[in-house]
Amino acid sequence: MKQTEIGLIPDDWEVKTLGEIGEPCMCKRILKEQTSSTGDIPFYKIGTFGGIPDAFISRELFEQYKEQYNYPKKGTLLLSAAGTIGRVVVFDGKDSYFQDSNIVWIDNDETKVTNDFLFYCYSRMQWKTEEGGIVSRLYNANLKSTSFIAPKSLAEQQRIAKALSDVDALISTTEKLLQKKKNIKQGTMQNLLTGKKRLPGFGDKQTDLFVSNGTHTKEVKDVSPEQIRLSAKMKQTELGEIPEDWEVKTLGEISTIIMGQSPNSDCYNTQKGMVLIQGNADISNRKTICRFYTTHITKTARKGDVIFTVRAPVGNVAKATFDCCLGRGVCAIQRISDFLYYYLIFIEDSWSKTSTGSTFDSINSDTLASTLIIQPSSKEEQTAIANVLSSMDKEIETLNTKLEKYRNLKTAMMQQLLTGKIRLV
Repeated sequence: MKQTEIGLIPDDWEVKTLGEIGEPCMCKRILKEQTSSTGDIPFYKIGTFGGIPDAFISRELFEQYKEQYNYPKKGTLLLSAAGTIGRVVVFDGKDSYFQDSNIVWIDNDETKVTNDFLFYCYSRMQWKTEEGGIVSRLYNANLKSTSFIAPKSLAEQQRIAKALSDVDALISTTEKLLQKKKNIKQGTMQNLLTGKKRLPGFGDKQTDLFVSNGTHTKEVKDVSPEQIRLSAKMKQTELGEIPEDWEVKTLGEISTIIMGQSPNSDCYNTQKGMVLIQGNADISNRKTICRFYTTHITKTARKGDVIFTVRAPVGNVAKATFDCCLGRGVCAIQRISDFLYYYLIFIEDSWSKTSTGSTFDSINSDTLASTLIIQPSSKEEQTAIANVLSSMDKEIETLNTKLEKYRNLKTAMMQQLLTGKIRLV
């Protein structure tokens, strides 16, 4: 190891500045009158960098500027120089144009540092002013003077980038699978919690909307038969059509609602009394979390009760993971089935339609108690539906745990590999 201005690094590594590997570049300025809401070539500013374009420019202008001025090559690392400083996107080479001074790049020829390695270095760089302060915009001087460390060997750079890229791929695959599972659960909730689809053993014989000649009705176009098996007998209710053996109840009929009451603020603390649940800030992943305690106990919830936010925002649902004191931003719903817990999650986004109050969205106990709920008359069917959704929750929770593990692994690997503390041979 050897001592450098930024600490100990391996003997065969070196300190570099971005100015040593290439000059900062940017596209030619595009004037507002040269853009339009539709057009041939996407134009990116900073807010949508790498996403949906802010505007468009003509192909004629694009070809002219691309030929006459700076333009990135495919694989170039584009940096946000304003807004979220240092955000990086690998340019995919598709025809597009970028806001000058807001989106920049280093004209790196990769003979000293590969772009794959530099991509991960960017995530650890400290963008500073000459005086050491935090920059609000990356100017050429900031870019050129920013230092980082790298192996002299391009092969070692590539090995490090490959190892981190493999973890990124694992993270991406897990994220996609997680989103797929969430989408499946959402569709399952839509079907099971409304009675549109029944589990085996419940309801009368079901009917298929496909007609005998093999075609289908307009309403079920492009939907597979597995998705359209509906209850044969339905009835009309104030909440629409539901299975004949389901029922409409008010929330007050099937549960006990305990509205919260805020304790005296001078009794708040971080360790004595009972955990205080005041609102959405005290909920994470549909579970209560411990932020504050109170020695002035007002209304309480028991472990396992449903916690429901009644103020800004209304309708967020969680379960109490411990006995707790209820502030006025929440209520507890007791004597509740697991089916009802999932049903409240299913209708979570609808509560703003019944909110009242000029300062905060809120809901009172009378409105909450009179809210109409649909449910199977059979407790066995309620339990079966809840079990299906609970199993899906467990799969999602397992994937979330894996995703967190992989993200932590990447952070640890970057800390070790990009500093030379651990070497890849």
